[in-house]
Amino acid sequence: MLKLRKVQLNLWMTVSALPVFIVLIGLGTWQLERLKWKEKIISERMQRLSAPLLSIRDIKNQQLPNIEFRRIRVSGRYLHAREMLVVNKVWRGHPGFHLITPFKTNVGGSLLVNRGWVPMDWPEKKSGKAQSEATLELTGNIRLDSRNNLWIPDNEPNKNVWFFVDVEQMAAQADLKDYHPYLIELRSNKKSVGYPKAQLPSINVRNKHFEYALTWYSLAFTLIIIFVAFHIRKQEYKHSD
Repeated sequence: MLKLRKVQLNLWMTVSALPVFIVLIGLGTWQLERLKWKEKIISERMQRLSAPLLSIRDIKNQQLPNIEFRRIRVSGRYLHAREMLVVNKVWRGHPGFHLITPFKTNVGGSLLVNRGWVPMDWPEKKSGKAQSEATLELTGNIRLDSRNNLWIPDNEPNKNVWFFVDVEQMAAQADLKDYHPYLIELRSNKKSVGYPKAQLPSINVRNKHFEYALTWYSLAFTLIIIFVAFHIRKQEYKHSD
């Protein structure tokens, strides 16, 4: 007949393991909540990218947080002499800049356009730049200021050094008196040639929260195995004495 042995828990082992187990389970659960939040953001952005084109006249400033990533079409001409470069941008492993060029619209006012990636030697290649003075029709996505973490250094407008897009600072640097408080980010296709290299339409949102949750839960499960194995081994030693 099977006899059940009474297992006496080791006090210090239990006191040490229990808080760690609770923390690991909490971290895993938190990552699952983050996963739901991130999936909501991705879904929202996909809906906005596929929504009908907006006209510049459709936009009111108070709507901006709700229409970021929506596509917009606008006509006007570039102000090439006032372009700015955002540093530390990489395209296919190559360092370079994002080219920000002011754009004078046909309906009044100006705005900033992120035309895409350019190589490190762009500032010196004056003859290689595409600087059309003609009236153009642009289609891109509405973007707001892009300082997305505190590790990015502050911009240095007095030196014309930019680490992230700050619409207000850049508009002041470009002497834009009547500007729209958002940025247009141009999109491209795989067949586009030359510079700038506009971004391909995509949802570039890092989402590894499921893997993170799985890691924390796995560590919690491993801790249980170690805890149980410790007490089984201890019980075996006790009965062998």
